[in-house]
Amino acid sequence: MTRLNQLQVALVGLGRAGRFQLESIRSNPGVSLIHVVDTDAERANAVAEEFACQCSSTIEKAIADDAVDAVIVATPTGEHFAQIVAVLDGGKAVFTEKPLGNGLEEIDTCFQLASKRGLPLFVGFNRRFDPSHSSLAQSVHRGEIGTPQLVRITSRDSPLPSMEYLKTSHGIFHDCIVHDLDMVRYIAREDPIEVYSIGSNFVPEIQAMDDLDNVLVSLRFASGLLASIDVNRFASYGYDQRIETFGDKGMVQSENRYPRSTSLASEAGVARPPIEFSFPSRYREAYQYELEAFRQCVLEGAPLPITYEDVRMSFVLSDLAEQSYRVGRPLAVEH
Repeated sequence: MTRLNQLQVALVGLGRAGRFQLESIRSNPGVSLIHVVDTDAERANAVAEEFACQCSSTIEKAIADDAVDAVIVATPTGEHFAQIVAVLDGGKAVFTEKPLGNGLEEIDTCFQLASKRGLPLFVGFNRRFDPSHSSLAQSVHRGEIGTPQLVRITSRDSPLPSMEYLKTSHGIFHDCIVHDLDMVRYIAREDPIEVYSIGSNFVPEIQAMDDLDNVLVSLRFASGLLASIDVNRFASYGYDQRIETFGDKGMVQSENRYPRSTSLASEAGVARPPIEFSFPSRYREAYQYELEAFRQCVLEGAPLPITYEDVRMSFVLSDLAEQSYRVGRPLAVEH
């Protein structure tokens, strides 16, 4: 049972994604962590001690806890589907890191179950909640650049993810590019009609996994809008995240963020600090706003900002982008 405006949550998974959620929970006075779940008992106990909450090694105890209003699923990708189904069947709202499932059948099953149970199912596409990216999208939606003609997204990772992570990441299209495809749809408010991808490798270990580390994706829309996405698994200079949208009345950009705004001008030129090193710092606010949006969905009945259709189409487009690379030609998007 909810307590006034306080959302009481269980967090499942205390690895990389779970740590980001812990930071967001710490920053939100409207969210209380009352249960943590992790197979690493030592790690679970340490977090439980810090937050003065319950801990367990399996999800069943958290689901059965009547004090829990909602469950945040931050486990490895392959575990999401079964855990989401279990939580929804247990009558709890769900916040899950993407991807929701391994295919459209799992996505459909989860959203249909959420609808049947009358529960929010919130899928984390955190870039929509980034203040800069969101501001860019709103500028486009308000018509400030006129008719959108070109969207360009750059996403270059830092640091290079571990090979252990990449082996279970479901590949660059579903791990990285899915975020960029979602952003293009969010900005354009239109689905593409054609997808074309090319890719290459500069990291032999990634190539050995039958994955890519260097990709270009182009999208064509019925309105005439064109979009390009360039993605790389490693940028030596930091976490490079930029968006540009061009229209007949102007252009709007979301630039990289710097941890400090100082710059030094001398006879040698102008020097600035490096850009943010990695996504936990670059998207810190986005994770926080995302969690607050989930709280409002559960407690106040706010509509889900990321819909069933959004999640489904992002998966479809990621799949088509990967297929396009493998067959070497553009592919039509069937609606």
